[in-house]
Amino acid sequence: MEQATYLYAAIKIMNNGYMFAFITLASWTVSTFVLAKLSRLEAPAVINKSALFVSTFLLAFVVCIRDGLNPVELFTKPYASNWIWLGISGIIGKSIGDYLSYDSLRILGARRRTMITTLTPGFAWIFGWLFLNESINLVGMAAMLLTITALLLMINSQSEREEVKKENYGRPLQGLLFGIAASALTGLAFILSKKTFTETGKNISEFHGTWIRILTAFTTLLFFDIGRNKHTAFIKPFLNMQKGGLLFTGVLFGAIIGLSFSLMAITRMNTAVAFTIFALLPVSIMLVSVTMYGKKVTTKSYLYSLLAIAGVMLLIWRNHFK
Repeated sequence: MEQATYLYAAIKIMNNGYMFAFITLASWTVSTFVLAKLSRLEAPAVINKSALFVSTFLLAFVVCIRDGLNPVELFTKPYASNWIWLGISGIIGKSIGDYLSYDSLRILGARRRTMITTLTPGFAWIFGWLFLNESINLVGMAAMLLTITALLLMINSQSEREEVKKENYGRPLQGLLFGIAASALTGLAFILSKKTFTETGKNISEFHGTWIRILTAFTTLLFFDIGRNKHTAFIKPFLNMQKGGLLFTGVLFGAIIGLSFSLMAITRMNTAVAFTIFALLPVSIMLVSVTMYGKKVTTKSYLYSLLAIAGVMLLIWRNHFK
């Protein structure tokens, strides 16, 4: 009986939104480092289109195997509402949002760019309140505020702005504005994705939903280029071994694993809570920088990191406070 109880608990944890959210965080950590390097080797517009192109085929293969579908059912199984909401989500979050994100990443670098992702929970809360009538208690709101404030304090300083200028990939203000816009569009895109699952039920998997988003985003960019008679070479640059390897790794951990598990998380938990966990990305980036790249981090940065983690823990246990 005791073993059965442990087994039930393990199964319950495996289906928990928090676990999926932390898997997303780990995947995006890997993807961020890879894409930060790639963004300084190739133009953001080319990376965006190439990543969507590769993601479309890789994720189609994953969905067919995982969900037991044939290629035709990829198009016929989703409802019309799935195509509408996930399609709009893909255009907003992937076609436009990812382009702005790559541009911001190129200018600011991985650690500074991820600072701006701490704004996403706020945008998610606003759009969730507008479209899904989501709410969160006062303890949860305080926890979100603590996490976001700690993360912003951790990596925002005058020296960071001066370093961006020295790297000379663009103006700091431009990178900041692009990053804020990307965070807002990401928050809105995920709310629209969640809307299709809450309104129609789970007739398709989160992985299938991610594929629809990516396919729609890539098709939109393709028709956009055709419309303005500008055909960007998005395959040839990545025949290079280094660029091709970086692109594949970035797509695998960013679009395939990260994006799919993020959808699994937000359909099982409050969207703003999920995004607060995702907002720990700057902390994970810092930890990898220290352990793998030998970067020195100040005592204040460690303190802010602990405060951020405390905020997330408080958020997870928010419903235990009456």
